[in-house]
Amino acid sequence: MKITQENKNYLVYIAKYLGVALISGSAVHIGTLQNGVFRYVILMIIGIVLMMLGNISEARQSGVKINANFLIIITSLSLATGFLSGGVQHYLDNPMYAGYLLGIGAVVTYITFFLKDKIALKTKDIFIVVCIALSIFFFSSLIVNKYIEIGHTGAGSHHAE
Repeated sequence: MKITQENKNYLVYIAKYLGVALISGSAVHIGTLQNGVFRYVILMIIGIVLMMLGNISEARQSGVKINANFLIIITSLSLATGFLSGGVQHYLDNPMYAGYLLGIGAVVTYITFFLKDKIALKTKDIFIVVCIALSIFFFSSLIVNKYIEIGHTGAGSHHAE
């Protein structure tokens, strides 16, 4: 099979998004499953490597300068996006942990998105995002988590019943 530009674009796409998916699953499962931490750390590392390879390939094709700042931003953005995705998917399994993931994910994705696209950040907007993130965390920890402890068994989770 000849590697055409379309095939290269496909491989870049798969590397970027499979990488983020592995990061997402790993981030949430480290905190919601009681075993397998080492497995999820390895999967997260694989996800980071795939995501970086995909983003670096895409940047080269677009003529974007690749330096340490670029790598830190894309890695932070990908990890934080994974936190958001994982936090949403397993929210009811562990609302307190998901609240951490969602709060951190919201703040870091907001900031790194603007940095990645070289858009000026406004202190007021960062403050609002931080307030929203703290609200999500406190709501998750103080209200939803208590509800789950009182009567919800975590149906739909990966845990064996």
